[in-house]
Amino acid sequence: MIWLIFALLTGAAVMAVLAPLAMRNGARDESAADVAFFEEQIAEIERERAEGRLDAPDADAAKTEAARRLLRAEAAPKARVVSSRKLALGAALAAIVVIPAVALTLYARLGHSYMPDMPLTARLDSAPDRNDLSGAVARIEQHLREHPEDGRGFEVIAPYLLRTGRGEDAVHAYSEALRLLGATAARHAALGEARVVVAQGVVTPQARKDFEAALALDAAAPEAQYYLGVAAAQAGEKDKAIAIFAKMAADAPADAAYLKAVNAQLAILRGEASAPVVARGPSSEQGKAIAAMPADQRQEMIRGMVDRLATRLESKGDDVEGWLKLIRAYSVLAETEKAKKAVTEARKALASRQDDVARIEALAKELNIGG
Repeated sequence: MIWLIFALLTGAAVMAVLAPLAMRNGARDESAADVAFFEEQIAEIERERAEGRLDAPDADAAKTEAARRLLRAEAAPKARVVSSRKLALGAALAAIVVIPAVALTLYARLGHSYMPDMPLTARLDSAPDRNDLSGAVARIEQHLREHPEDGRGFEVIAPYLLRTGRGEDAVHAYSEALRLLGATAARHAALGEARVVVAQGVVTPQARKDFEAALALDAAAPEAQYYLGVAAAQAGEKDKAIAIFAKMAADAPADAAYLKAVNAQLAILRGEASAPVVARGPSSEQGKAIAAMPADQRQEMIRGMVDRLATRLESKGDDVEGWLKLIRAYSVLAETEKAKKAVTEARKALASRQDDVARIEALAKELNIGG
């Protein structure tokens, strides 16, 4: 099928060149008009002589001059016609031979004629190429560095960053989308959820504020209600958590996607199940275990992890992801001075990498901390 299309396109290109050549030559049309004019002029001289308005000597002189002009008019186009025919022949040969030859040569070098076609259904069913996806994300990130005012770009890329383990970048992208595109319940809830993922399933004070802002805009926002229920359970407010989840279960449609998770949380809180169900953020067994701990043990565990991270960064300061986690962790723990100090140390350690420093600055701005 593709070769038929190529043939039709080549034929169209050839005809586009040959069509003007097949038309009547303009120079020939012009010379024919000149010949007719001079013939009419000679006939007019004869009529004036016959009517006596022009004597014989003057008539002969006028006819002689008109004849000379007629001869020049008949002779001049011949050279032009010969030249025009040569040009037309050359152009026709070029159109018929050169254009297809060049097209086939280029396709043989640059094309992929050996590749089988892929129907639309197969393309839609096939998984996207990861390299293509990574390349697209890299191009979007480059675009956002050049156009930081593109809120839609941040909103598009944020879910991918969250799914691929770049939680800090996802939080930044969701924050920028919220700032640039305006507040909606969905955007507040998405930002809060990203914060929970970064905190290994813990609903931090900042995440709680995001979910509360979402409910202020939409009192029925299920994501915000669910995470506030998780927050209440993590804070030891069992009755409050049960009330939140019970109301969600009562109000939810029978086919609601979140209903299973809500009922599981209720079962745990009522002592009907022992397996902890936490927010979808924790992707590791360690994160799930931390989220299931009592509040005081969980806080102690998190502090130990933060201290180990800080110690590691003292010897390996080129880890921008580590600095981002450390700064956010100090902010979650309400240790503002330590967060500011971490920002200052990160700037020094990453001074030669401006893109990484820009990420540190963006997080410091987001958390409203200096350094």
